[in-house]
Amino acid sequence: MSAADEELHALEARRRDAMLAGDVLALGELLAPELRYVHSTGTVDSRDSLLHKLAAGAIAYRELELAPLTVTPCGDALIVAGEMRAQVLRGGEPRQVCSSYLAVWRRQDRRWQLAACQGTALPAG
Repeated sequence: MSAADEELHALEARRRDAMLAGDVLALGELLAPELRYVHSTGTVDSRDSLLHKLAAGAIAYRELELAPLTVTPCGDALIVAGEMRAQVLRGGEPRQVCSSYLAVWRRQDRRWQLAACQGTALPAG
């Protein structure tokens, strides 16, 4: 595994842990101010709206798996592709989420932040 792969896997693990814990402070450090987060439902969140939803409990992750991950370096960015499988509470209602996602992590001021993420629902089955 390359250094970029190892670093990205560590970042994605931190993001996963923060989302499961509802830790908006830890997650806030990982999210770029210009974040565009497109859920597999098509709903779009900014950094602030995503953090607000998590803090308010409008979205709560109960289980979250991000795998397999492939990493492609691209200048000062890393592009990651993978699958997300999750049990989520949205508005208090449990939902099973299975999606393919593409994320862009960018390095600025010697630190990595998630700048974009888009999920696409996988077919049932």
